[in-house]
Amino acid sequence: MSNITWSLGIMTIIYFILGYFEYSLLYALTGSTVSKPEDIQSANGPVSIIAVIGFYLSYFTMMNPTSNLNLFAAYFPISAPFCMPFRIMMGLASGKEIAISIAILIITLLAIAKITIKIYSNAILNYGTKMSFRDIINMYKDKQN
Repeated sequence: MSNITWSLGIMTIIYFILGYFEYSLLYALTGSTVSKPEDIQSANGPVSIIAVIGFYLSYFTMMNPTSNLNLFAAYFPISAPFCMPFRIMMGLASGKEIAISIAILIITLLAIAKITIKIYSNAILNYGTKMSFRDIINMYKDKQN
């Protein structure tokens, strides 16, 4: 219990918020591509798989917290919210590692937000047939010009 401090609590909350926004934007992106509410679960399947991969990547690297794979999991955006609070609690993460991990997470979050906002705004205004993946890519490219 001596490793649980206020700074660990604050860092855990920061990683929670960033991770929550990252996954919520991914779910919003996939949810906007369906035309019927019944199709949302199947559309969100890939994001669920990404979340499970991120969780298990951080979970299994905790068996050897000093490994290079654990350091990779601390920087990789899909597993950083799961892995980095543990590294901070164990005293394995330096201030530089924490700053790099948060910077990578924020840059990834902004990139996902940019893509999601463009596709979501067009997909929500699309009434009619279900959009294919190719339609989504073309819509995103059209908005780039």
